[in-house]
Amino acid sequence: MSLENELLELARVQGDLNQLDCPKAEFSSGARLGFRVELEATQRGWLMMRFRFRLHLPPDRNIDMVRIHLNSEASHDPLVVPRCHAHIGRSLAHIPFPIMDPRLILHLICERLEPDFGV
Repeated sequence: MSLENELLELARVQGDLNQLDCPKAEFSSGARLGFRVELEATQRGWLMMRFRFRLHLPPDRNIDMVRIHLNSEASHDPLVVPRCHAHIGRSLAHIPFPIMDPRLILHLICERLEPDFGV
């Protein structure tokens, strides 16, 4: 995976809310990954508020995209739209996904989803 330093940006959005943004990282397979993680600075450390990962797979794969979202709050019925969920392809289905550290999700995407999904 290639990730140029200028593609990764940390910015203060408002108050204590910070946003880590990577619009596009490319894998040697042709897959592209983009993500955004929002963190809030607290007295006890960083609190993860929301994240969105988008893995666009190469055209020769059976599945074109995988998205993993953590919403900042449960704004819907959690049985219908879980706070943390995944979307496979262009589906609007909200598949429950465990709330994980974004570094673990990156590891999962790089080591499992990108090489194995849609083959």
